[in-house]
Amino acid sequence: MKSVLIPGGSGALGSAVTLRLINEGYHCTVPYRNTGEAQDLRAHIAPQQRDQLLLLEADLLDDGDVARVFENAKQQHGLYALVHILGGIKGFQPIAETSIEDWDFLMNLNLRALFVMARLAMKHFHESGQGRIVTIGAMAAVKPGASQAGYGVAKAGVSALTKILADEGREHGVTANCILPSVIKTDANLEWGSEDDIPKWITPEEIAGTISYLLRDEAGGVNGSDIRLFGQLNV
Repeated sequence: MKSVLIPGGSGALGSAVTLRLINEGYHCTVPYRNTGEAQDLRAHIAPQQRDQLLLLEADLLDDGDVARVFENAKQQHGLYALVHILGGIKGFQPIAETSIEDWDFLMNLNLRALFVMARLAMKHFHESGQGRIVTIGAMAAVKPGASQAGYGVAKAGVSALTKILADEGREHGVTANCILPSVIKTDANLEWGSEDDIPKWITPEEIAGTISYLLRDEAGGVNGSDIRLFGQLNV
């Protein structure tokens, strides 16, 4: 059984990914901060599959917690992949109205958290001689717009960092790829989406299917790619 570490694996997108991978036979280590999300994720897993899930309460913006989570993940059936879903948005403001605190928050949550986890993963994968890394960027990384400075720049950094991981990992049997979704069809986004736009959005299950493919043996030749999942949006 292969093991996957999924930061952000209990959220709206992450839970769909975790459930998909568990159903495909992976063991999943999922750090969480929201107890309700963790309990809901566990409730959706069949009793006979619950030993495939390790839930760890942690703050992934704390370097000590990151190290603790990673050490636990390494003990689970041989860590094979890092699927880094952790990220988020904090409002959309023009640059002149964006606070330093909001900018730093977006950089830390979306980019620094990935760097801290990925450096541990790369060391482990180099030693094991194989590994897969999948990150979640955003359409804003390649199609940035007004009022998206902090989020767009952070997600562009995720894409760039993933390409560097791909280059550094190639000789060690490690691949790294970044998924760039448009608006994801989650409950939170459905609250503001229009009837015309919602059917054009990408679903968590579609993203989970792409991640599933990237972890398979036949995807070994896919490396350093930005995979654009823009749905049916006219962009």
